[in-house]
Amino acid sequence: MSLAVRHTSRLERRRTPFLACRADPRFSYCLYVPPRAPAGPRPLLVVVHGDRRTAERYRDALTDFADAHGCVVLAPLFPVGVPEPEDVLSYKRLRRRDVRFDLVLLRMVEEAAARWPVRADRFLLHGYSGGGLFALRFSYLHPARLLGVSVGAPGSITRLDPALPWPAGIADVAEKFGVTHLLPDGPVPVHVHVTVGALDTRPLRRPPHDTRLDQALGLHRHLMERGVPATLEVVPGIAHNGFALLPAATRFLSTVLSDG
Repeated sequence: MSLAVRHTSRLERRRTPFLACRADPRFSYCLYVPPRAPAGPRPLLVVVHGDRRTAERYRDALTDFADAHGCVVLAPLFPVGVPEPEDVLSYKRLRRRDVRFDLVLLRMVEEAAARWPVRADRFLLHGYSGGGLFALRFSYLHPARLLGVSVGAPGSITRLDPALPWPAGIADVAEKFGVTHLLPDGPVPVHVHVTVGALDTRPLRRPPHDTRLDQALGLHRHLMERGVPATLEVVPGIAHNGFALLPAATRFLSTVLSDG
């Protein structure tokens, strides 16, 4: 009995260790829980890592934001090698074979809310690079679960184009994800913040070989044309650096929380 108590107390600290997702233990997540916060369910910010999988570092970089807003931070870890050996990319596309990475994240949120006083119905979402693509695509599929989404330095973006297959467009989202609210081209009712470094100008490996700055500018323009509320913030003096973009992301997220 005493061992169980000590084990639980370790999980209840401000910075948790990585917790295996009970729905699929191949994935895990860590949290930061502010020591002082208003009573009742606290707002939740989910931050999704890029290809380097620095989930814990992003969690730790957001503790000041969390303390200021009484906000819990959840950082999922989607490891390389799931569902196939050396698979690096699938998490940002949200599905590979029978793995639905978007649904895994929702189960993590539900598990966190079962242990801590966290608001699970709608939350904030930020991702950088590969995590930015995850965040953008998640916002298309699950807009009702989000208060706002910040997309940092995305690569090959997804457009609300019913003529292009996923992940370039949304032609087959009903088949792949069981989603029908996007067809034929309905807007996504969640505010999308797009941020990128002004010096993020290295050409991407895949066609059309443009830059992340180009992709961010094109994404913002596309969302505005489709009627999606979108904000663009190009950060001067910054190249491809997710931690340097966090101040821009948190300014937007602070505004969302202030607006209720």
